[in-house]
Amino acid sequence: MLDERLEIQKRHTLNWLIQGASQHAGMTLHHLVRDELNALERQLLRYYDHFALLAFLQYWRGMSVLISGWPPRFWKRAASKPSHPFFGHPLLSKYGGMLSEEAKQRALLRCKEKGVSALPFAFSFKVVSLLGRLRSLEAPHRQRLLQLAKQTASTVWGIPFERLEAELSEGTVLPGDHFAGENIQGQMLRTCVIGYGGVARRRHELIVTAKGVTWQLLAKELVKGTAELVCLRGLRQLDARMYQRVIDVSDRIDLEPWMLQSGGELWRRLLATLPDGCSVARVLMNLALLPAEDLHSALESVIQQSKDAGNRLAPLAK
Repeated sequence: MLDERLEIQKRHTLNWLIQGASQHAGMTLHHLVRDELNALERQLLRYYDHFALLAFLQYWRGMSVLISGWPPRFWKRAASKPSHPFFGHPLLSKYGGMLSEEAKQRALLRCKEKGVSALPFAFSFKVVSLLGRLRSLEAPHRQRLLQLAKQTASTVWGIPFERLEAELSEGTVLPGDHFAGENIQGQMLRTCVIGYGGVARRRHELIVTAKGVTWQLLAKELVKGTAELVCLRGLRQLDARMYQRVIDVSDRIDLEPWMLQSGGELWRRLLATLPDGCSVARVLMNLALLPAEDLHSALESVIQQSKDAGNRLAPLAK
């Protein structure tokens, strides 16, 4: 008989990987197609670099702290407060704060290299201003950027074009009822969403659907949606009642900021551990199929950067 607590913890971990893949993509994808972007508008690459860094660091500055809270405090409570959503989780409660801080320091170092000022003063205003500048630069190239977003996601995951549905949005990106029943914090976050990626059914097939107000956000959300599609296999053993219970507890918008700020470093370490030439999608799928204890044991070796971590992942690439 399946243990509901373990299945919820496993879903939290899979969401951590999904959001981590998305966060890592937001920092790196534009460099995979730098020549194509430069051919459209040479300023795009630099602004994408700046926006990715500032959008990430907003978890420690600006409005995000007012809505979600101070990250060190959140992660400290994860290990000590029974009512915390990650309390008792074998990885998030133990390593979430460390990975979050590591990712923050890496981003600050990158800011110095790129000449990006991340001073807290007027931080949120700077992010909004940069977003407006990007949308203005993208406006003449929307159709080409739309295709380029799908091309990039297809290259990263090996997913066919016809299973990708993408939209450069002018306004609301969330489906009308998505996260509608969340808490007050979730409702506040919902009004700030400028990118969405997920899985939808079209006729008899599951496809990836994504929206974003810029190319960078759209490509990032296509990566996220594809990771979600891959990880759905990890839920196939659940009956309808347990499936709904697991989703209700774990798939909450107010948990996404914490997954994003720490998950990018988790994903970076996973990629660094994978054997050369293996399929990231296949490894993720096989991780999702593991029982909760085995999944957490494998990822703990990745987080700790153990010498045997690569050997533990190698069979999952077959």
